[in-house]
Amino acid sequence: MPTVFALTPDLNQSDETGQLVRLSAGLPADRFRVEVGVLGPVDAAAAEPLREAGVTVHALGLRGGIDIRGLRRLRRAVAAASPDVIHAWGPGAVRAARLVPGPRLVASAAEPEAGAIGWLTGRLLRRANRVVAATRAEGDRLHRLGVRSDRLTLIPPGVAPTPPPPDRAAFLRDLGLPPTARLVMTAGPLPPGGGDLKAAVWAFDLLRYDFRDLYLLVFGSGPGRADLEAFGRALAFDDLRVRVTAPPPDLPAMLGLAEVVWVLRGRGGVGLAAAAMAAGRPVVGWETPDLAEVVEDGVTGRLADRREKARVAAKTYGLLADPGAAAALGTAGRHRAAEHYTTARMAEQYARVYGELETTPPPGPLPPRGGGGY
Repeated sequence: MPTVFALTPDLNQSDETGQLVRLSAGLPADRFRVEVGVLGPVDAAAAEPLREAGVTVHALGLRGGIDIRGLRRLRRAVAAASPDVIHAWGPGAVRAARLVPGPRLVASAAEPEAGAIGWLTGRLLRRANRVVAATRAEGDRLHRLGVRSDRLTLIPPGVAPTPPPPDRAAFLRDLGLPPTARLVMTAGPLPPGGGDLKAAVWAFDLLRYDFRDLYLLVFGSGPGRADLEAFGRALAFDDLRVRVTAPPPDLPAMLGLAEVVWVLRGRGGVGLAAAAMAAGRPVVGWETPDLAEVVEDGVTGRLADRREKARVAAKTYGLLADPGAAAALGTAGRHRAAEHYTTARMAEQYARVYGELETTPPPGPLPPRGGGGY
């Protein structure tokens, strides 16, 4: 029975962690043995579904490439698992995985950062046995980076069947919001300065004058949380209706309480969009190459040019003013998610990749750049 050692920088409530957790718990137990190594912090709630599925979780506490003790823990955990494949989630995990010689390497959600670290990540990705892209747009970017076509695989994100949303009255009460509050929700990382989600606060400021019962709920964590909150206060110090909170374990269910879900990222965001559609919520987001593959404009959501932030507010205004149109988009999104973005489908596609790699030699010398389409 092949063993897969999934390696991730941290275990939290992010899109990438959600994909890893659903995949690790969803692979057929009679065909694969899965263990998960976490380089950094482990969120107990995020780890619970893995433990319930019988997946061993290793908290490695690796603080960087020069952390000798952490590297020893990583190597011991991998040696004990004796995996056929290391599946690295994210660029940091790719770099750590290359410090463990031997197993075949699969990389997901691993587009490099900028600068010298990004150069190193790109070099390591070109050595991976398989690099997985969530969208064709991501695959094209990886191909231009030099990842060979025969090592690129497209696997869309998978979302679990969405449970019923929590009790609305209790949810609003816990947030200190009035029982009549209507919600726009969004989620994403919060780097210093607030990152892409500053656009959400800016767009919401255009809506709050016409919808006095409307609130923006941002699920995110990171060093930029205080920056984002300060930006919201600067725009509406006397009428602040923006709430920033850490992503909860049941985020997909909570999305079912939103009037609209915003996906405002320069790249990626497809996991959040798929989860919103599975919850039957209309998506409003940037018309990026990634998101345009998941959200059909005018059918399952509405997309806006990233250079025109006011268009996000305008498209959301139309849905808030026309609940029937919003419901139609949500219903179409639920059908699309059920057809294209299920955990079972994602797990089977990854299982096929792992099976193919059983007969593939471990990584060798760096392959030449170039090649055809994938």
